Amino acid sequence: MPQRPSNREMKALYHLGEDNVLGPDDFKDIGEKTFAGMLKKKWVEEVEPGKFRTTEKGRIIHDEEVYFTGRWKR
Repeated sequence: MPQRPSNREMKALYHLGEDNVLGPDDFKDIGEKTFAGMLKKKWVEEVEPGKFRTTEKGRIIHDEEVYFTGRWKR
C-alpha cells in the first residue's frame, strides 16, 4: 500500500517536476530530512548534489492518482 505524503512532501512534489530541479535551500520550511525521505521512497531523484527532480512515481503521487488507505484522495 502506498504511503501518504506529508504536507511538506506534497509541497515539494508540487513545485518539483520533470523540468524543475530544486533542493532544500529553495524552500524555507522543507529541509534535507524531507528530501532524504522522499529519495528513499523513490519519489525524487538526485540530479546534482543537493538538487532533486521528481520521478514518475512522484508525479503520480502529486497528480493524486494513488489510493491512500483504501480511499481516493482528492
